[in-house]
Amino acid sequence: LEEECKIADICRHDQVAVCGIDSCGEMRTFIDTCDMHEFNCDSKKDFVQKPSHECWVTCKRGRSFKKPTYNEHCDIDNFIKT
Repeated sequence: LEEECKIADICRHDQVAVCGIDSCGEMRTFIDTCDMHEFNCDSKKDFVQKPSHECWVTCKRGRSFKKPTYNEHCDIDNFIKT
């Protein structure tokens, strides 16, 4: 998490939309990679970039579009990795 915040602080926005997935299986789009790092830092999440073709083009930016897979490593109430 600390690394995400460091990256978010120095990152330069390029406005190139990216797809991300977290360790619980939630997928969402971000304005750009900097936006993803900022979201991870602020929300204590662990999204990583995925190839664009793995995201549905009908998804609105910043909206989750695949339900997370809940398992023993995920908190069902707030999706934060435990």
